Amino acid sequence: MSPGYEDKKIRSGVSAKDYISLMKPGISFLLIVEAVSSYLIADSLAVGIVTLLSLIAAGFLSSGGSAAINNFLEKDRDSRMERTSRRPVASERISPGKALVFGILSISFSLAISAILINLFTAVMISFGAISYIFLYTLFLKPRTEMNIVIGGIAGVFPALAGWSAATGSIGPLAFLIGAIVFLWTPPHFWGLATKYRDDYRLAGYPMLPVSRDIKGTVRAITIWSVPMLVAPFVPLIIPQIGTLGIMYYGAAAVVTAIFVKIDVDMLREPTEKNAFRAFTFSIPYLFVILLAMIAGTITL
Repeated sequence: MSPGYEDKKIRSGVSAKDYISLMKPGISFLLIVEAVSSYLIADSLAVGIVTLLSLIAAGFLSSGGSAAINNFLEKDRDSRMERTSRRPVASERISPGKALVFGILSISFSLAISAILINLFTAVMISFGAISYIFLYTLFLKPRTEMNIVIGGIAGVFPALAGWSAATGSIGPLAFLIGAIVFLWTPPHFWGLATKYRDDYRLAGYPMLPVSRDIKGTVRAITIWSVPMLVAPFVPLIIPQIGTLGIMYYGAAAVVTAIFVKIDVDMLREPTEKNAFRAFTFSIPYLFVILLAMIAGTITL
């Protein structure tokens, strides 16, 4: 059986599931939660169903379209990494050209939905998120510097700004706080994951921090960067002009912060891949608790 026949067989088996996988739904879900949280916090008493659904659709299409273009741009490197070699483009279930077109169309539909059904400012914020992820992070930073995820994390700020602007037509201080929390959360989250897959990243030629530093240096970096992340949720206590949040929010934030501090201490005492990966696994519920508690805190005031 010829290799060409096998290639055609693989490509002919493309399914809707492959296109969903192309959009990296896990990342899209997280960014949508961020945007919706910001929307609800901005004006929880005047939720417009059409606007909210439009925000969710626009967020999913933009994030998914950006992910599709990321698959297109990183096809060769993805194929070298065990963790990513089964992605639709890397495994040739979807051709690079189709992934690129799908990504461009998805982002275009996202901007049309947000501009027509929400407002132009929201469309601008969504476009900034896509541009920063595709061009700043994927194309420029990721192949060049170990600080790629630190600077590139700016892409994670824009869903919060888009959500707030969808609700109010402007951006409030709490929107910047939500975006800042996600921005500061990104390095400890990602470095914990990259520690487990550092051999993959090394093979693909990415200068991720866990590749360029040993495990002790990586653990120190995770711990150092987690400090501002853990402090950020409590900034409104110091600067009340940012916004008023209820005791329920601060109580929940204190609990997950204490757990993360314990993980940091354990990492410093025993700097291992296993302990670093714990920072990654707990960072996800940590962020969800912060966002959900912030929603609850504003609604119950």
